[in-house]
Amino acid sequence: MIRIEYLKLSNHPQLGSIELSLSDIKEINNLFKPYSSVIIGPNGTGKSFILREIAEIFRLFVELKNEERKTVSFSYDIHLRYKFHHNTYEIISREGFISAIKKEQRKEYVFYKNRPLNVEFFDSKSLSFIITNYEVLFRELEFPNRLIVNSILQTDRFVFKNNKPDNFYQYLGARSTNSTSSTKSASRKTIKYLFNSSTSDNDFLKNLRDLLSFLDFEKKLQINYTTKINKLFFSGNLSERNFRRYYEEWWHDDFEFSNRKKENPLWSVPYYQNNFQLNPNLIASIVEFLNRISKDKLIHKPRSSAKIISVDLFDNDMSNKDMEMLRHLEALDIINLDGIKINKNNSTMSLNDVSSGEFHLIISMIGIFSQIKNDSIVLIDEPEVSLHPNWQMQYITFLKKVFSKYPSCHFILTSHSHFIVSDLEGESSSVTSINRDEEGKLKTKLIEADTYGWSAEEVLYSVFNVRTTRNLYIEKDIRELLHLISVKSNKVKYIKEILKKIEPLVLNEIDPLNLVINKAREYVNL
Repeated sequence: MIRIEYLKLSNHPQLGSIELSLSDIKEINNLFKPYSSVIIGPNGTGKSFILREIAEIFRLFVELKNEERKTVSFSYDIHLRYKFHHNTYEIISREGFISAIKKEQRKEYVFYKNRPLNVEFFDSKSLSFIITNYEVLFRELEFPNRLIVNSILQTDRFVFKNNKPDNFYQYLGARSTNSTSSTKSASRKTIKYLFNSSTSDNDFLKNLRDLLSFLDFEKKLQINYTTKINKLFFSGNLSERNFRRYYEEWWHDDFEFSNRKKENPLWSVPYYQNNFQLNPNLIASIVEFLNRISKDKLIHKPRSSAKIISVDLFDNDMSNKDMEMLRHLEALDIINLDGIKINKNNSTMSLNDVSSGEFHLIISMIGIFSQIKNDSIVLIDEPEVSLHPNWQMQYITFLKKVFSKYPSCHFILTSHSHFIVSDLEGESSSVTSINRDEEGKLKTKLIEADTYGWSAEEVLYSVFNVRTTRNLYIEKDIRELLHLISVKSNKVKYIKEILKKIEPLVLNEIDPLNLVINKAREYVNL
């Protein structure tokens, strides 16, 4: 079980100093469902930066433990506390030595295991750390099994990485490079996840059906490829010699399947050289596969000389090896991705033609389905973007349903959506709000409330502290305030609590709410 309890950052370039709790300690040992934490707050409060820093702390220290890097040094101070199974760990930075090369202060880190929250570890008089029996060596730390980061925003804050299947850090964002993104590259990544997971995870197809049903699609999903150079590769009698010549002797006059010059090789030649040229067994396998599918797997494409190879994920007679062959064919530029096809209202459409909300939810969920393991941290930035309100209201419930076999995981989301907050049940969820005070400093609060099933107005008022026209909950508090004043109540503390809730909701100087607030302030001598 992995649960992040607490994060503190100091002197951060964007966030300044901030500390926030991300789990309700009373519920942290609930292992019936995955734990979900939602971070809310106005634009500009740094919610996305918080997710990035959580990701970076874990990513860099895991790389250090796996000897993929030699040092870790943040330019700001960090304090991260997390629970992993029966132990609680802390990573805390402190000033270290002066770098002789860069003439700058380098951070050092101290690590604790099962340290009670009320134990002081810094002596303010001597300005030094107190060594306690809770301090442990770095190699004694345990880390989550996987860190998954997800965002549909092209400008997401996460560090971009090209994932390998066994990597600890899995980037599932919209970008295909550090600076570019496209729906086609997103579709290609999705197909890779679909192929890998449909053949290795028995629950994957069930989860995929649940996702399609949630979005009112039929339980059918096809991946289509368009063939190229049919006369050579899809004749049904391709030879290994001609396969080799296409990538090794394309310029020869007696090779009828290419009219390229020697100085103009195919862009896929390097892939052939790296994977096939010195591997005759692989060449034999892919030639056998091409001849076999040419006889029984090709579909004529309307108004085109090309043909289609179609793979139905829910009715698939291809083996794992066949799926691998398809990936090779695409990399060799023998087939092109034609698209992912899904069905709705008895009609077939391309995944690229569905609404942006449907596209992003399908893409992101398939990615998470394919990468999640027990004891994973999953960070999702603003999942409500482009989502219909009906889906927002069911998002967390759906998340916990399809990932119910991973109750040891911790999902942390940022959101502006009151609908998502209204879907949070108290036993396995928390809400952390972020706001700026009058001096511009970030203030956070763990909201201890079961918001499941709350109305939109109640969430907006009680959680987001937003006033809406004729909000029933604001009116209720105003009526209560006026009643307490009229009966000369001695509940001064309660009156101050109501005042604190409604004071930030004043629209302008002529707002009638000012009269009520001034009257209440006079009554309690504020």
